Amino acid sequence: MEKIEFDIEKMAHNESYRLLSSLVVPRPIAFVTTISANGIVNAAPFSFFNMMGSEPPIVVLGVTRDDGRGFGLKDTARNILENGEFVINLVGENIINEMNIGAIDFPPEASEIENSNLHLFDSKKIKVPCIAESAANFECRHVVTNEIGRNRVTIGEIVHLHLGAEFYDAETRHVLTEKIGIVGRMHGGANYTKTSQIFALSRITFADWQQKNGKDK
Repeated sequence: MEKIEFDIEKMAHNESYRLLSSLVVPRPIAFVTTISANGIVNAAPFSFFNMMGSEPPIVVLGVTRDDGRGFGLKDTARNILENGEFVINLVGENIINEMNIGAIDFPPEASEIENSNLHLFDSKKIKVPCIAESAANFECRHVVTNEIGRNRVTIGEIVHLHLGAEFYDAETRHVLTEKIGIVGRMHGGANYTKTSQIFALSRITFADWQQKNGKDK
């Protein structure tokens, strides 16, 4: 395979972003709810997000500084630092339009929840509420935030999970992921993908690989 070389360290930010964000796909979307010091519930989507461990269960959220609007820290980052809590609401096909409204650059005193006609319900262990229309909600406590350039990498521990009953098979204890219809972010623009088509690929053990390939070491 012929390769094209890119020196990322020497490229303009918009060029490297367009390249890399088109390759690390699909990215799950965290529709994050937080509470400001004035008690306003903020909601904003972030696709630089993933689960990064299970013992304890931790999530990582990437938030870029909002220097362009003159507010400094984005509402989400500021609220997490001030209150130490946040909720990750997963984005399914049913709330993709509401998520897009949450991405609008509302001023800090405006609530994305009210403007997108979403509904909230109380969390069990933290003060930040959850989005009712989301199939799954992770209550999180802030662990640490590292700042690298304009990037803020926030690590949170999941302390409670809310999951829609219709998306859980109690007999097999499996999540019905395909039924949720989780949406993923593609590229750096307005492109998304559905995750409702899933295929299985069983993991191969070393012993099976040896037997199949006729090798003993």
